[in-house]
Amino acid sequence: MKIHQLHPWNISPAEAESIQKCLRAWIVTDDQFTHIQYVARAQVEINLDQDYSTAHITLLRLPDHRVIERHSATEKLTFPNQNGLISFRKAPVLLKALASLKVNPDLILCDGRGLIPPDRFGLASHIGLLTNTPSIGIRSIPHMPVHHKLSRKRGTWIPLKTHQQAHSAILRLHEDYPPVYISVGHRLNLETALKYTLLTLPRDLNDPKLFSLVSPEPFEEQANEVSSKLKPVITHINNEQHLTII
Repeated sequence: MKIHQLHPWNISPAEAESIQKCLRAWIVTDDQFTHIQYVARAQVEINLDQDYSTAHITLLRLPDHRVIERHSATEKLTFPNQNGLISFRKAPVLLKALASLKVNPDLILCDGRGLIPPDRFGLASHIGLLTNTPSIGIRSIPHMPVHHKLSRKRGTWIPLKTHQQAHSAILRLHEDYPPVYISVGHRLNLETALKYTLLTLPRDLNDPKLFSLVSPEPFEEQANEVSSKLKPVITHINNEQHLTII
């Protein structure tokens, strides 16, 4: 898979913030694709000592969810753990794993955030931009009353509006699991992001190795930020909507 080197990685947090603000203008929030068949599920782990990161890529083919490729990569962490700039810490190892793909994905479903209004973005948007591929951010969310108030029906979702726009939502993927936080990454809109998340992660996953794909690992460094965004949603639970994707 081709990776576009739009900026260096050996940079300071101040330089990263400046780069992020420049790249934010390049993020597209409309559907810009013709067909989606191959989806790369991208996940990043950081070891307990916080000095190495490991990326895992699972390439799925829709609609049969056949696993086409699996790749992993490990990198030493060099960028500090700084809120709002997490993608500069985790993107290098993820790009290394993506570069191993023989089949180019039509969509990347990435553990992390997409757009962060008003002028920032997370790992999903960063990866989408550097690969010029439609991307979606998926995050677990802190345990809150919204887990119980949101309908347990698969496909139920609530938009989270910031600055009069909705680029993220709470989505129920499975009746027996907590909802997840979905955000627009690059080259698609929110409803399309929700639709393809449901299509990529079906109700029944027969392969045990795919089971973890339904529930992304929480990012503790951003848990409070997500929690604060969800609090006002709990009182407006009647605004929930539904997508019917089996």
